[in-house]
Amino acid sequence: MDSAKVTVVIPTYNKEKYIAQAIRSIECQTFQDIKILIVDDASTDNTVEIVKKMAPSNVKLIELEENKGICHVLNKALEHIDTKYFVQLDGDDWLVPEAVQLLFERLEKEKETTALAYANSAYWVHQNGVDNFRSIRKHRSLADRYDFVTFFGMVQPRFYRTECVKKVGGWETDDPTNGRMMEDRRMLLRLLDEYHFTYVNRILYHFRSDGKNLSSDKNAPIYNSLLKLYTDRALIRWGGHYQADYVEYIDGWDGVKLIPNENN
Repeated sequence: MDSAKVTVVIPTYNKEKYIAQAIRSIECQTFQDIKILIVDDASTDNTVEIVKKMAPSNVKLIELEENKGICHVLNKALEHIDTKYFVQLDGDDWLVPEAVQLLFERLEKEKETTALAYANSAYWVHQNGVDNFRSIRKHRSLADRYDFVTFFGMVQPRFYRTECVKKVGGWETDDPTNGRMMEDRRMLLRLLDEYHFTYVNRILYHFRSDGKNLSSDKNAPIYNSLLKLYTDRALIRWGGHYQADYVEYIDGWDGVKLIPNENN
């Protein structure tokens, strides 16, 4: 697969129920110049055995000996990515067949200062062995980095220009969770120091919640503290033109409002 242009990175931890579907969704892509990189975070179930049994020819599997969390997993993946672009696909989610093709074509048309392409996603809840459709998460184009700061939630899928992610040093791990949570927003805030994003108005990603996701409501207080930590850091890096006001947005989850600094 030396001609591959895109790596699909699948971080996994105890995803035996879903990992086969994630892999099949990559095998069904209309875009074929793909590598699959699976980094398993020391699963204790049959995730690794299922991956090895499926064993597509374009899959590289890395097994971590110790469970370290999502940011460490993605940093390990970054060490092995040698394609121009990569997209993160969580081990319990799946992509529509045109996803990689459309995201690749979009970033190819953009300047090298565009670090990320994203689209819309479908939200599913897994209960009693059945996936139940809940909603479409339609995103939008972001006017600037401050627009992202006040954007509640997270964009999916995240299709990265590899060089940009490497230039910002990968994922940060120096936080109260040791890099186990909020890998997405903290990376995007770092990228916005220097780069821009682009939006594809199509449903390209399927996100599944089964109550075991790290971003479940029980972890809202931790996520809120991380939101404040990384938002405040970003606003300082960007010159201190705004201060953030953190207010409950929905069901214990905070959102951000920006207040102009009196000195600016």
